[in-house]
Amino acid sequence: MHIEGNLITQDQLEEIIAMAKPCNLKGARLYGANLAGANLEGANLEGVNLKGVNLCGADLEGAYLKDANLEGVNLKDANLEGVNLKDANLAWVNLDWVNLAGANLTGANLEGVNLKGVNLEGAKGIMSLSIPGMSSRGDILYVVNHAGCLMVKFGYFYGNREEFEQHVQENYGSGKQGILYAAVIQLLHVWGTARE
Repeated sequence: MHIEGNLITQDQLEEIIAMAKPCNLKGARLYGANLAGANLEGANLEGVNLKGVNLCGADLEGAYLKDANLEGVNLKDANLEGVNLKDANLAWVNLDWVNLAGANLTGANLEGVNLKGVNLEGAKGIMSLSIPGMSSRGDILYVVNHAGCLMVKFGYFYGNREEFEQHVQENYGSGKQGILYAAVIQLLHVWGTARE
């Protein structure tokens, strides 16, 4: 069956997934498909149009998603460990509690994405800082640059750089931790300016 560039029906999609592991869906158009809970481990999804696809709880560990269009996709609770999302369009994707450990997010469009609860450990294409003493819980600060805006995820906090600065002022003041956070904020300013 020729897949690239063709719109794949739900029945065809289920047949392809069942037949070959890992499956090759390179360039396929899967608009509106239901892949909730699907095992797509190691799948080739390069250039695939996944707009409107339900991937809630799907296992995409090690999948190849370069140049994929994931705009508006529901990936809640999905396993995307080690996935290549280089240059992928993730605008407005639901990433609630997604595992992105070791994923490549270099050049990905993350406009409107909420990173709350997302595991970004070892992810590439983002800045992560682990600074001893910054948090009693040992939180790592993650910074993602998208749509001309730096978004910061730290522990339970998620927001843009300005909201993070306000959060620090309101919660840490000028004490020892406040000074540490001030240095981090300066680093964010430098990193953001260097990427503009």
